[in-house]
Amino acid sequence: MKNTIIFLSIILLQMNSFSQIDFNFNKVDKSKYRIAGEVVNLPDTSVLLAYYFGGKQYATDTAYSKNGIFVFEGDKELDGGMYMIVLPNQLFFDLVISEQFFSFSTILDPNDQNSLINNMTFSQSKENTPFYEYLKFIMIKQNQAKVLKQKGNNELLANLDIEVKNYRENFEKKYSDLFFTKVLRATQDPILPDPPKNLKDEKEIQLFQFESYRDNYWINVDFSDKRILRTPIFFNKMDTYLNKLTVQHPDSISKAADILVRYSRLNKDIFQYVVSYITSTYERSKIMGMDAVFVHMVENYYMTGEVDWVDDDQLVKIEERAEKIAPNLIGRPAPPFVNQLGMPFMKDPEGKIKRLYDLESKYTLLIFYAPDCGHCKKELPRVKKVLDTLTSTNILDKKNDVSVFAVQTEFDREKWLEFIEDQGTGDWINVCDMQTDPDGNPAASSNWRDQYDIYSTPVIYILDKDKNILAKRIAYNQISQIIKREEGIE
Repeated sequence: MKNTIIFLSIILLQMNSFSQIDFNFNKVDKSKYRIAGEVVNLPDTSVLLAYYFGGKQYATDTAYSKNGIFVFEGDKELDGGMYMIVLPNQLFFDLVISEQFFSFSTILDPNDQNSLINNMTFSQSKENTPFYEYLKFIMIKQNQAKVLKQKGNNELLANLDIEVKNYRENFEKKYSDLFFTKVLRATQDPILPDPPKNLKDEKEIQLFQFESYRDNYWINVDFSDKRILRTPIFFNKMDTYLNKLTVQHPDSISKAADILVRYSRLNKDIFQYVVSYITSTYERSKIMGMDAVFVHMVENYYMTGEVDWVDDDQLVKIEERAEKIAPNLIGRPAPPFVNQLGMPFMKDPEGKIKRLYDLESKYTLLIFYAPDCGHCKKELPRVKKVLDTLTSTNILDKKNDVSVFAVQTEFDREKWLEFIEDQGTGDWINVCDMQTDPDGNPAASSNWRDQYDIYSTPVIYILDKDKNILAKRIAYNQISQIIKREEGIE
């Protein structure tokens, strides 16, 4: 009898504790969300409510725990998705936010790392109760799998895997209307078709399987539900799709981006996130040539009027940036130095017109520099040394396999001539656009600075024999590497 009384007392204490954080949901107040929690054994401390977004976690609310009880509430509804409660000492646990009003209770046991999940209960949450039912089952099976792996019992491991798979399938059927079920499905790999019987070569079969996987990669993701953005799933899948399942070439990435954007059109928020993320990511990319993806996104989505979430001033800046980059993308012909009438204007120190496209060398080094630029004074001698090494080591057949078209960007003739003499670059094709307007002020003959995106110096381009851009904005120590690659030399 005594044990029964003790047992009932514990239950009553737990019920009383939980009732302190329960709600009267019929109560009318200004709160748009209220999430009450209890973590037994949690010391008085601050507790964070955070959400997943873009591969990171962001705090959205703070509460103070008193005797393990705390409440998050606010006057604006929380966006749906996966959230986390962050406790001291790097402890946290996940929640699904679909409902705006619910409560939970759990126990913190310092000797049990899984205590927060194992002891979790919810009130008024249709989403989180089955979510934690799933978590608890998976934790049990993970522990069992760990023991079986240590024993090397592969047969029982295989049976355990089947059991988990069956549980998952039944869970998805039973709770098909839950957001967590959508998250669960999104983590699953697509079912691949059998390879065609005419494929015999192992490499061809692997390629078929890879392409099938990539083409069906998004099949389990619900693009109509914006809550998927606030999970760790969507960003990770997008990152894998663009960086691991797509050939790292601007054309291939642009094509993959278009596919992803097409899927995202099912929801305006997902569309906005996908377009914005890809555009900004490849605008900032440090990998040479990837700015072509940025230009592609701006030309196809910003300049077409589909982007309505950017203010007009910012939109103009983005479009102008793309217009500056577009003429000097990798693979495109280098812009000729001609004025509006199509006339060349770059002159050498003797006043003779020099045309970039008259050069017949296998490679052309196009260099932009300023005589007063301290970095130019350090970089150009290094460039000259690299070119001398390329010819002296027979990497190139002839010395004239590489021409240098060196463009001085300023307007002081004396400093220009002095620079050429000091640097020993008289054998290069040195040119300058040193024109003046009717008032005698320096004036450029065309917008060549914009065409080559010259906002600092030095800037180095490598062109092929047809004057197509092979590389741009490179350092002196990349010149040899790029030419060796083009020559097929490892």
